Order: sequence, then C-alpha cells, then structure tokens
Amino acid sequence: MLEWKISPFQSLQINELYEILRLRSEVFVVEQRSIYLDIDDKDQIAQHIRGYKDGKLVAYARLFRSGDYFEDAAIGRIVV
Repeated sequence: MLEWKISPFQSLQINELYEILRLRSEVFVVEQRSIYLDIDDKDQIAQHIRGYKDGKLVAYARLFRSGDYFEDAAIGRIVV
C-alpha cells in the first residue's frame, strides 16, 4: 500500500524536492532518453502529489488548476 502526500511547492522540504527531481530525472531523462529541461519554472505553482512505498518515493505527479498555465486543469510529470 502506498502512502500519499500532496503539497504546494513552498511546503516541500529540501529532501522531498531532491527526491522528486531525482525520480523525474531517472525516469524522463535517463530511462526515456527525453532530452528537455525538466526544471521549467512551473513547479512553483503546482501541487505535488507523491506516493511512497516503504519510505521510498515511487510515484509522482504535479497538478495545476485551471488557468495556472493552461486553460484547463492539468496533470503532468507523471511517474508510476
């Protein structure tokens, strides 16, 4: 069973942010070989949902409300 947490950017601890960026880099940059700038200045306005299993970050997504960056609400940077 996963333990879920959701936080705005400003509430993330440094270690939590590091875990998020590391997981995103492992999946999107290394595994998927997607060459793009992952740190895109959108994290600061997003809600960050994280799933932990046995204390390890194993799932992640960032959530945007309507009008934050897109006309409609959006989910991005999904890792499961």
